[in-house]
Amino acid sequence: MQLNENKFIRASEISSYYMCPRLVYFQRRCARDVTDSGVRAGFFKALSHELSQVVQSTCPEASFEEAVTRACADSISVYGTLYEPVISGAAQEARGISDKILGGVAREKGGSGEDGLMNLMRPVSIGVNAYSDRLRISGTIDKVIQHGGIHAPVVISASGPPETGVYASDRIRLAAYAMLLSEKFGEQCTWGAVEYVPGWSLRWAEIRYEDKRKALYARNRILDMDKGRMPEAVRGKWCTGCGHDSACSVKPSLLGSIFR
Repeated sequence: MQLNENKFIRASEISSYYMCPRLVYFQRRCARDVTDSGVRAGFFKALSHELSQVVQSTCPEASFEEAVTRACADSISVYGTLYEPVISGAAQEARGISDKILGGVAREKGGSGEDGLMNLMRPVSIGVNAYSDRLRISGTIDKVIQHGGIHAPVVISASGPPETGVYASDRIRLAAYAMLLSEKFGEQCTWGAVEYVPGWSLRWAEIRYEDKRKALYARNRILDMDKGRMPEAVRGKWCTGCGHDSACSVKPSLLGSIFR
């Protein structure tokens, strides 16, 4: 394992910090391998990009199947045939919840109108790489749209939506992205959104001062990690899929000597 010498803290690491600080500690010291969960998330991002045709279709069910098929093909082109079983599984998952996805898209179309929804479905740009030497934060923003004439970040999530609002980790990631966009475009970015693709739901979130403070606090703690300071682990349901469970059971003092 090698120390990540990148001087920037990724927005994804900032949001992960509030799930488990030690997960970020390991991630910054390991090569970022492709994982099944990452491929699944990539499929749902590809599906999100294809949903614009569903919005404008007179036969949404048929258009949705076309969107799934295209997202499959695009995902295989990106990740390769080695991950075709994972991609096929994600596609089957999407087909199984097609009613929820189509219902969510229809509700948003009814609420904001087709033009409003198409603003999200066909954004200004996708996969926007942004960084700040001043903030020492970087990130790849899934979508950037115009909201009230101001650039706004959109996170595409492969998770089902919470009952209300957005998940805390998504809110903090949006805050990090908002600070990057504010600096990049010289405007005050005060809103962001999360597109929860499974069970489709668009959730807007105001970028609060407290969210920015939390993002910067996590950045500072991650910078401390790069000096060799081992954070405490936070145990939870995510531990089984973490991939670092064996190393995490080692005493912090020993881990510090290994990764220093």
